[in-house]
Amino acid sequence: MISRVAWSHNGGRTDLNVRLVFLLVERMGKTALFHSQCAATLLVLALLSLVPIRADEKKSEENRAIPVARIKHPAPVDFEREVLPILKNNCLACHNKTTAKARLILETPQAMFQGGDSGPAIVPKRGRASLLFKAASHQLEDIVMPPPENKVLASDLSPEELGLIKLWIDQGAKGSASIARPIEWQPLPQGLNPIYAAGITPDGQFAACARANQIFIYHLPSQQLVGRLTDPQLGKSGLYSKTGVAHRAIVDALAFSPDANLLASGSYREVKIWRRPKEAIEFKLASVAVLALALGPDGKRLATGGDDGRVKLWDLTRGKLAKSLPALKGGIHCLKFSPDGSKLCSASADKTLHVCEVPGGNLVAQTQLDTGINAVAWLADDQIASGGADKLIHLWHFNATKRELTPVKELKGHEQTVTALDVVPSARGQLISGSSDGALRLWDVDTGKVIREIKHGGPVTAIAVRNDAGRFASAGADKIAKLWDASDGRQIAELKGDRYTREFANDRERALVFAKAEVDFHNAALKSAETNQTAQLQRVKKAAETSEAAEKTLEEKQRRFLESTEARAAAEKAVDDLKAELKEAADAFAAADKAAKDAETEVKSARETPGQNKETIERLSAEATAKSKAATDAKTALDKLNTVEKEKKANEKLSSAAKTLEDSEKELKKAELTASNAQTELRLANKAADESAKAVTTVKTAIQKAEDERTQTQTELETAKKEAVESEQPIRAVAFSKDNLTLATAGDDGLIHTWSADNGAAFETCRHHKGAVLALAFASDGNLVSGAADHAVMAWNLQREWKLERAIGSGDVNSTLDDRVNVVKFSPDGKLLATGGGAPTRGGEIKLWQVATGKLMHSFTNVHSDAVFGLDFSPDGKYLASGAADKFVKVVELATGRVVRQFEGHTHHVLGVSWNRNERTLASAGADNVVKLWDFVTGEKKKNIAGFDKEVTAISFVGYTDQALAASGDGKVRLVREDGNEVRSFSGANDFVESVAATPDGKTVIAGGQDSVLRVWDGTSGKLIASFPPPVAPPSESR
Repeated sequence: MISRVAWSHNGGRTDLNVRLVFLLVERMGKTALFHSQCAATLLVLALLSLVPIRADEKKSEENRAIPVARIKHPAPVDFEREVLPILKNNCLACHNKTTAKARLILETPQAMFQGGDSGPAIVPKRGRASLLFKAASHQLEDIVMPPPENKVLASDLSPEELGLIKLWIDQGAKGSASIARPIEWQPLPQGLNPIYAAGITPDGQFAACARANQIFIYHLPSQQLVGRLTDPQLGKSGLYSKTGVAHRAIVDALAFSPDANLLASGSYREVKIWRRPKEAIEFKLASVAVLALALGPDGKRLATGGDDGRVKLWDLTRGKLAKSLPALKGGIHCLKFSPDGSKLCSASADKTLHVCEVPGGNLVAQTQLDTGINAVAWLADDQIASGGADKLIHLWHFNATKRELTPVKELKGHEQTVTALDVVPSARGQLISGSSDGALRLWDVDTGKVIREIKHGGPVTAIAVRNDAGRFASAGADKIAKLWDASDGRQIAELKGDRYTREFANDRERALVFAKAEVDFHNAALKSAETNQTAQLQRVKKAAETSEAAEKTLEEKQRRFLESTEARAAAEKAVDDLKAELKEAADAFAAADKAAKDAETEVKSARETPGQNKETIERLSAEATAKSKAATDAKTALDKLNTVEKEKKANEKLSSAAKTLEDSEKELKKAELTASNAQTELRLANKAADESAKAVTTVKTAIQKAEDERTQTQTELETAKKEAVESEQPIRAVAFSKDNLTLATAGDDGLIHTWSADNGAAFETCRHHKGAVLALAFASDGNLVSGAADHAVMAWNLQREWKLERAIGSGDVNSTLDDRVNVVKFSPDGKLLATGGGAPTRGGEIKLWQVATGKLMHSFTNVHSDAVFGLDFSPDGKYLASGAADKFVKVVELATGRVVRQFEGHTHHVLGVSWNRNERTLASAGADNVVKLWDFVTGEKKKNIAGFDKEVTAISFVGYTDQALAASGDGKVRLVREDGNEVRSFSGANDFVESVAATPDGKTVIAGGQDSVLRVWDGTSGKLIASFPPPVAPPSESR
């Protein structure tokens, strides 16, 4: 997946052109759109966009006019079949309904008629005059398509493409893209094998990888390819003649369900869900309590011995009873076919050894012993060994002609009852015995000597030797089976209990460590929150005190301002009063002076007037004198008021009052600002205190939840440990498969456990018996047959095939899924499946499906504007994180469909996302060569993790840890901590790594990429465990 992105954007890569062509081939192969009219042309198409450039920019040599080929095309050019593919591969990335640069859309002729900022893109029947043609052929100075040094590495159209577009326009630019045409599927070409997707089951049993349209399933403990998934409908369609084809197009996404029973695969416009049957019982035979069973050498005949003394022969090919032999006295303790399958030896509770012919069941020979017989073995067609309560191993010669068993010798050495015998296939005359004394002995039958003795550690109940004699196994009443190296007697593995209960107990141990860490984290958070709350309460107290003081200061300043205002007013009034009094005195003086002067004038006139009487003159003189005196008095009064000192004092008092008022006003404003700030601080302090109180409450709730989870996990762990101990029951039977790959054990727990016959790694558990399983045997076809005290014999198919359960989306033009499905993800409870994809540059598609029915539950629209590459459910299943080519990481709340977080910072495609188990941290992998860590709680970026030389293609947190597994195009697979430090690296890949996965316990890591090799590492050491290259197909085989 990443290399596809990388090839389109890494201009510095020396093999860019080759990879771009390969990418195009791959793209066509994935959708199989090999249309006969345009396939050859499509192989040389380059990306195209209509982006105007300035007219004043100098035209480069690369932008000179492109010659246009003359196209011979008798029929009208088909827009949808011939023109639209060119536009899709070259133009629509920038000119579609979602992204319309220069407001130009090139998806339909009608949209091109309408045009964009520069006018109509095409003029029907005028190809040379059409803007689309002129820009694409570089005939314009101001518009060149594509622009030089464009970001998508688009190159010029070829002369043939230009000729075809011109011809279509000259013909009238007819057609539409409204009618969806069926996809013409073709088989994918050979050799297209990069691994774009890989997955591993949580228990580490199986890994899956996708190569082209095939899905390969590997059983990791045995390191075997166990199947290729097949969709039967593809064979019926005639598209493929062979089985092993899962999809028509390349598989881009894989995901196992949490319970490991389902596998989802995503391809072009479809998702398929595959199921592996939990247990597959081939048949169940009604019987009595089975104490012993044996399979004939040909694997077709089964013999069972019950507690009723009857031996029954069964036809395994039909699952039917073939013969019931006459009852013997007492239960049948042991059964064994002769090497040629023609005889059956049995021992019963009556201490008798019997040999019967097969298939007739007639008794051929028998012999009576003094003690009970617990085990028999055929050393050759005429030699039988038996062991029993007398602590001896008896060797018998079987004479078919005389129909008798003759004792040959006794092997002595065991100190208690001999309980088990088996021959060493490749070593003539060697026999292994087991005893209640806890000893295993390897005998040379010819000499009667012990070659090697091994202590099992408890009473031995059963033994089995692998067909190649490389391993043997012993089982004991001590609840343990052991696998041994037959060459030197070295113990290889100890096998006990049920792996499921053991694995659950281990998981609960890891969960408890995590739960305790969560309690510690939240306790630390509480301490911090309480410290903050105390600080905020202190802040409130201080703010309240400051506010109260500020209010008092404000009141004082207001009082002083009022007093200052009144003082200035009084001073102003005093000045005004002085001015008014001066004016009044001046007016009075002026009036008096005028009156005096008028009176003097009148006296003078009277004196100068002839005949004026003396009395009148005296009267006027007296009046003039009086008025002169009044004017003098007015002048004196005016002079008294109009003193400089008095004016100065009045003005000084006014200035002082004004200055005092100005100062008090400043102090008042300062006090008002201080009081306002104090009020704001008090309000903010109260708000912060409330928030701190809520934070304390929230953290306390989180602590309670964490403590409850810790308590619950502790209880689950204790229960799991108890169940794990209880699952360790005495083991009564062991058996190796014919192909030497599998060892089966069974006993009092009623379960059948399978293990690696090489290293003892746990495989599967079969659970349908209701009583102790007392006998096991493998058939030649790999089926396992078991007999138990529940009166049942069952045949188990251990090679259970994954079968297609349902398909989501049809894969054609009418599919509910748009374009490639780049990622699939199961919800934590396995009930929902999220799919992500979408047409590149056209929009991101995220859909949620019900796994049980395939029903669409929700379609999240407008979350991303480009194809989605990464999805991950939060551990509690409430949120879905996504990453896309639009460079965003987003988180959707599933209950509401609302985007609750949006993280921006990547400068290229986001190719993967992963939640930390604590649900506080998200990791994202980017094509910008960086892993980014995000704080989901705050919405902020926490850290960048660099050190990758190419695109980081995948990211996945491992289990309950703060460690994440990352893969990149430089071939690196790294385990890193949240702090950015590398825990370890996993070497071996030397090409682009596309996909990576790990088991929750971190013990197994897988990765696949361009070299088509699925690699498996020991997650704890970084050691490469296995490499699975693609199987080599015969030359004639086609996909």
